[in-house]
Amino acid sequence: MRTHWGSQLGFILATAGSAIGLGNIWRFPYLLAQNSGGTFLFMYLLCVGLFGYFLLTAKLTFGRIAQTNFINGFQKASPQKISPLWGKIAGATTIFNIFMVSSIYAIVIGWTLSYVWVTLHNLTKPNIPVDQELFQNLTASYHTQLLWAVLCIGVAAFILIKGVKGGIERAALYLMPVLFGLLFFMLCWTISLPESEKGWAFLFKIDWEKLGFTPSNFQFKEFAHMTLLALGQAIYSLSLGLGVCFIYGSYLKPDIDIKKAALWIVGLDTCVALMASGIIIPALFSFGLETNQGPGLSFITLPFIFNQVKGGAFLMFLFFILLFLAALTSLISIYEPLINLCIEKLHLRRTKATILIAVINVIASMVILTSFTGIWQLKIMQRNLFDFVDYLTGSYTMGILVLLYSVFMGWKIFPQIKEELQIKNRFLSKYFPFLLKYFAPLILLMLFLTA
Repeated sequence: MRTHWGSQLGFILATAGSAIGLGNIWRFPYLLAQNSGGTFLFMYLLCVGLFGYFLLTAKLTFGRIAQTNFINGFQKASPQKISPLWGKIAGATTIFNIFMVSSIYAIVIGWTLSYVWVTLHNLTKPNIPVDQELFQNLTASYHTQLLWAVLCIGVAAFILIKGVKGGIERAALYLMPVLFGLLFFMLCWTISLPESEKGWAFLFKIDWEKLGFTPSNFQFKEFAHMTLLALGQAIYSLSLGLGVCFIYGSYLKPDIDIKKAALWIVGLDTCVALMASGIIIPALFSFGLETNQGPGLSFITLPFIFNQVKGGAFLMFLFFILLFLAALTSLISIYEPLINLCIEKLHLRRTKATILIAVINVIASMVILTSFTGIWQLKIMQRNLFDFVDYLTGSYTMGILVLLYSVFMGWKIFPQIKEELQIKNRFLSKYFPFLLKYFAPLILLMLFLTA
């Protein structure tokens, strides 16, 4: 008998937790800072509203119709006979994406846990400088990174062994309120900083010229660049390229309103991205720092800011706990589709399936770390394995999976999706299939061409 979520609230928080991760608190703020603040935010909100919400809704519905794993789901959901290649191609892509993404994700979440330990230690005996040198030493050490990554994988596996209700849902019911509480506390601190209003102005001001709308003409290249950047972040942030939404949807009971639940999930995910940006961007302006800091913003620039203020050691500790919790909820969700597949296809018990996935993840992380730290001088396209995997999944393979789902849902099973969602609105009846059949595939193909 297939397991189900215990409550709608548990499902919403667990699915929101899968979306709320490093993509929101680490990646989104530095992308926004590098790309004209409110201009990027405006395009991101458009992409989430016109693309992300509908694709999330469709994938959750597809999962509930199928009620099985992400390989068998294609044939089970389709009312007509279809080629088994749909499930095989989507299944292979999903497995590849999950193992690759989780392998580098475990390393990055290990960084956050390492910083939690250092900042906790500094609360009682502040003798470890949290600066650029600390980050460089951490990312240069194979054994230190592996230790923290294994600890993070172990924590996620422990929760997953407890099951959907007892593990994933219960963890979400406890962790998500803590996450929002920490975000709110940090946001209140940022508002109190001198000249933080400049950061808020940057956060919401739209520079139309950055979107290609100049007084004399329209620069399509500028518009396309910002749109595709925002769309890529929406796919990344909402976990649309990992099979998580499909599996979480397959655990849904028939009485849960997917349209409303998806609206809550997208709303919570966007809210966290905005709150994280509201913590980081105004702080940069308050201390007169550049906004083009890039990926090192959370691990190098923010600690510098915290070191300048009263009570900064405690605030830094809270921030890295926040980052760790957000990343942990995502890592848990990334594993679940593969665990479900092992249970249904290999007939393993949940404990054995979880341990198997965790061990493979540890091995993959070990291989990537040998290249990342220079022990193994392997480079692909002038990138070490960490950077190459990040580039390959972020630019291509996650988008390919979204493309496969979109085409299948639009051309093969949209009548079933429409019936399941009980879509009666005339606009949605026309826009939804248009998005899945034409608009989403076209935009995704453009993403591949410009990657």
